[in-house]
Amino acid sequence: MFGLTFEKLFLVAIIAGFVLGPARLPGYAHQLGRAVRAVRHFVESTRSAAEDEMGVPLRRSEWETMDLRQYDPRRIVSDALRDADALRETDSPSEQVRAEAARVRPGQKYLITGTASHPHRILLDSLSEDDPRRVAAQ
Repeated sequence: MFGLTFEKLFLVAIIAGFVLGPARLPGYAHQLGRAVRAVRHFVESTRSAAEDEMGVPLRRSEWETMDLRQYDPRRIVSDALRDADALRETDSPSEQVRAEAARVRPGQKYLITGTASHPHRILLDSLSEDDPRRVAAQ
């Protein structure tokens, strides 16, 4: 801990014994023990509170058993793109034509449906003449 070896700690204890004197050394050792216990209790209570709030274990042994690579953003994006490619390959030809027609092109008219955060553009030329959406859009 902090590069302190047993020999260095022993040297510090001997120097403390000379500086403080043999009469006051047990009292200071007792206060040091209480301070170390208080710091340990504070760290443990803070760790348990953080675990309760986050819902994630903060112990090193539990983190080592988890596969944290599953949370790598690059892996998540590549998996999503791979899934999208697989879905695109399984689409029927009519769905592929509809997806091609849904791409925005300058000069063409679109019917925009859906919410503002997820708009759906439908090419007006792809709708039939008697479709009520086409009639309402014109």
